[in-house]
Amino acid sequence: MRATTNIAVDIGNSAIKLTLKTAGTVYENSLSLVESDWQISAARWALTHSDEQQLAWHIASVHPRATETLVDHLSTTFPAANVQLMTWRDVPMEPKVDEPDRLGIDRLISAYAATLQYKPPLIVVDAGSAITVDFVSAGGKFQGGAILPGLGMQFASLAKGTASLPLLNAMNRKPQYPAKNTQDAIFSGVLTAATAAIDILISKYCNHADIASEDVPVVLTGGDAPVVSPHLRHNHERIDNLVCRGILRLQSSN
Repeated sequence: MRATTNIAVDIGNSAIKLTLKTAGTVYENSLSLVESDWQISAARWALTHSDEQQLAWHIASVHPRATETLVDHLSTTFPAANVQLMTWRDVPMEPKVDEPDRLGIDRLISAYAATLQYKPPLIVVDAGSAITVDFVSAGGKFQGGAILPGLGMQFASLAKGTASLPLLNAMNRKPQYPAKNTQDAIFSGVLTAATAAIDILISKYCNHADIASEDVPVVLTGGDAPVVSPHLRHNHERIDNLVCRGILRLQSSN
């Protein structure tokens, strides 16, 4: 019987991230969903790093159409592949929210993965297409959080909603106070709004739980984490690919 390699798949709103581990080596990849035939590239990459073992695909997705595209490709190209679409019931963390079925699975898995590194209570910030700031109580329960537009979404909104502002897509800028040109003004305004919101939310969660913010671990992940991280006032730890790490831990524990 062929051995099985677990591959963790995190399908977001703009990208797909993949992680697998073979022979003690962890391989990671990220593909934009606007890339032509991204599903073919993802499958080929996984096959290249699987050491000819059977692949078990564990997919956490917030993008139904992209999920369908990938699953259809896998069923055609690898009909024997084991494909699991993960739900909140697959995560050993109770979601104390109104509608668990509508909770983004990436948020719950990230929270679970963070508790493997730090003892709750803790806060998880995911700076992706959207920015989420979530709270895990001392009892290890997911308490919900907040969602706000990510940096790219805010840049796009300014460009679409105004007659003269350009679409800013360069993240390698430094905020200027006050900014002296339009591009710097956009970047400074959006970045400051996002980081200030994150810091305020962290403080509000801690006040609500009656705990000191300096005693609560804050974990930062997501594609824009390198941009956001230097400008947060709260101490935090960056952990990349938190969703995929959580998925692999879930499979190893099973």
